[in-house]
Amino acid sequence: MKNFKYFFTFLFLVVFIYGFNVVKNVPKDFPQNETFLIEENESLKSVSVRLEQKHIITSALWFRVFVSFEGKDRNMQIGFYKFNEPITLGAVAKRIFQSGPDQPLIKVTIPEGNTNEDIAKKINEALPNISARSFLAKISEMNVYGKLFPETYFLLPSYDENRIINKMNELFDKKYLENFGNENIPVVLKNKEDVIILASIIEGEAKTKEDMQIVSGILQRRLKEGMRLQVDVATETYKQKGLPSKPVNNPGLNSIYAVFHPTTTNYLYYLTGHDGNMYYSKTFEEHKRNIQKYLR
Repeated sequence: MKNFKYFFTFLFLVVFIYGFNVVKNVPKDFPQNETFLIEENESLKSVSVRLEQKHIITSALWFRVFVSFEGKDRNMQIGFYKFNEPITLGAVAKRIFQSGPDQPLIKVTIPEGNTNEDIAKKINEALPNISARSFLAKISEMNVYGKLFPETYFLLPSYDENRIINKMNELFDKKYLENFGNENIPVVLKNKEDVIILASIIEGEAKTKEDMQIVSGILQRRLKEGMRLQVDVATETYKQKGLPSKPVNNPGLNSIYAVFHPTTTNYLYYLTGHDGNMYYSKTFEEHKRNIQKYLR
């Protein structure tokens, strides 16, 4: 037992000394004036591996051990870092977990139901070098109507329209596939594009998940019976039957879920009262009474 104790003590000392040297040593081929980007949701492992690959640190493993031991592995600050001269592994960790980036990412939050115009305005406010007009033109060129996922994004000042729109669209495709990839298209709709158009209407017409599913059932019933949708968020539906030609906004997951999981009721009409609540009716006469009661 005593020999084992000595062995493990010796092994601990060897590992400790080796780790201490790794933390304090600087890579011989440290790249001066190197820029390093940490993006949102990037893991500690991913960052440490890339730091080692760029020769900014000597060991990805010991970097993770060091920051975990220091209790900093949950406080990684995203943004652009510039390393002008060689520094130790410990100093690199201090930069990333305490001092912060030389150029922080810009936070932009896109709520569910934002129109393309809403998003273009937010992007222009965050990145003045991108005009709202050019952003909208790029959306049209890329034909991604309704497919800009509502989320909080962290952007670099150097990002252009193409990169931002691709980022938002790729997240939409990822979320759609994860959540609805195995769903069957409702019989009253033709394809995924119709799903997104209907979801955008539901997003604009209802607020809660429950109301979204009820409204979805009403609208799908109207489509089935050949009625006009007559929704305020898409005024052309008062004049023509069927769906609008494109989404009226960028829907979130709840409204898309409602398309696939409508609540079946006997209702054919609905409205949102001045109190913010939704009121449903089975007949047009009942609907007119609700208008008088809740909208006058």
